[in-house]
Amino acid sequence: MKWKIDRYKQQAEERLERLQNFFKSVTYKQKMCPACRALVDRKEKVCPFCGENTSAAPRGGVDRMLSAFLPKRAQTTSLLLGVNLFLFALTWVVSMRGRTGGMDIGALLGSIDGYTLVKFGAKYTALILDGEWWRLLTPIFLHGGLIHLGFNTFVLLDLGPTVEEIYGPHKFLVLYILAGTMGFVASAVWHPNSVGIGASGAVFGLIGAMIAYGYRHRGRMGDTIKNMYVRWAMYGLMFGFFMPMVDNAGHIGGLAAGAAFGMLVGGMPSMTSESINFWKLLRTIVVVLIIFSFVMVALRQPA
Repeated sequence: MKWKIDRYKQQAEERLERLQNFFKSVTYKQKMCPACRALVDRKEKVCPFCGENTSAAPRGGVDRMLSAFLPKRAQTTSLLLGVNLFLFALTWVVSMRGRTGGMDIGALLGSIDGYTLVKFGAKYTALILDGEWWRLLTPIFLHGGLIHLGFNTFVLLDLGPTVEEIYGPHKFLVLYILAGTMGFVASAVWHPNSVGIGASGAVFGLIGAMIAYGYRHRGRMGDTIKNMYVRWAMYGLMFGFFMPMVDNAGHIGGLAAGAAFGMLVGGMPSMTSESINFWKLLRTIVVVLIIFSFVMVALRQPA
């Protein structure tokens, strides 16, 4: 009997030692590629899976402008913010030129006219049913006023880098666009006669993904993450219920899509070249869809 206990104790000690060695190897011998999030040797300067530089890339353009607010690796968040700012400036200029009274600073703080927003790709159910499906994607990047843009920018600045760090830039972009699109699907169903714009559905999708991440990673830390973002979702939805002109259908659609994404995908790093290439392909498809959608908006202007 004693020899069985000693043998079991020895096996348990061997398992513990193997587990400790594994964590040591991950902690001391490997690092995570900032592009594809695969674990690579700390001495590697180029990721063997995706070919990207594993050190922090030099910042330029939009990244340099936002470096005071964003971590070095939140490049996708920086890009999304840059696109939002650029399109807002463009729509504001076009809207001001179309006003008979000339430039109006009140429109900058209040709202850009609906005709201009539809012209740039806002959600409008009648046009979507007429075949312009890309209007479920293009409004993610449009905003109706400086207050609207500022609110979504503030939340994305606070939330985006964390989600991008956990899920990686490829999954992050797919998640953001998927949640935003599903938010406008819900909006088109519940509010078919209204013009819809904004990144709120996509932002709620990030919140949903973090709730799912906390749920999947049971324990004190996971519960803390889940409870924090559940409160974020509740506060956001309550704000939407009490504020006029806020599209809570889009918020709920984005939140549900983000939570589903988080439950199905999870936040673990990609460990195989097949998985990395799969998400790189999805990211490329998303980028192509975005470009195609805005091209179609330009080609098919409303009468």
